Amino acid sequence: MGAQLEARRRMIRQRGRLMRLLRQRAGQPDQVVDLLGFPHGFAPDQLGNNLTPADQQVEILEDEVAAANFPLPIAKPDRMVIDGRTTTVQSALPLFEGATRIGWRVWVRG
Repeated sequence: MGAQLEARRRMIRQRGRLMRLLRQRAGQPDQVVDLLGFPHGFAPDQLGNNLTPADQQVEILEDEVAAANFPLPIAKPDRMVIDGRTTTVQSALPLFEGATRIGWRVWVRG
């Protein structure tokens, strides 16, 4: 385990909230993973260029996604339920420490 992964785990455990990542596709069983994530807004200077004040970034760990065998990549139109509100994934950026994927930064709207 690297220092970056441990720092990320600490941050998400301290600031995170329970949420659900969900994939629904016609003719396929739903894929669901309950996880701890840290949602936060974008900085004001990042707004515009397709970002709105209601958009959020959500930091999640690879551990929970992998343990649930959630099919990758996380992508539109996957959904995240945060504090009872359903949002739609716009994109997701995998985060690495060296060659090891340690988490995701997910952009959600809704």
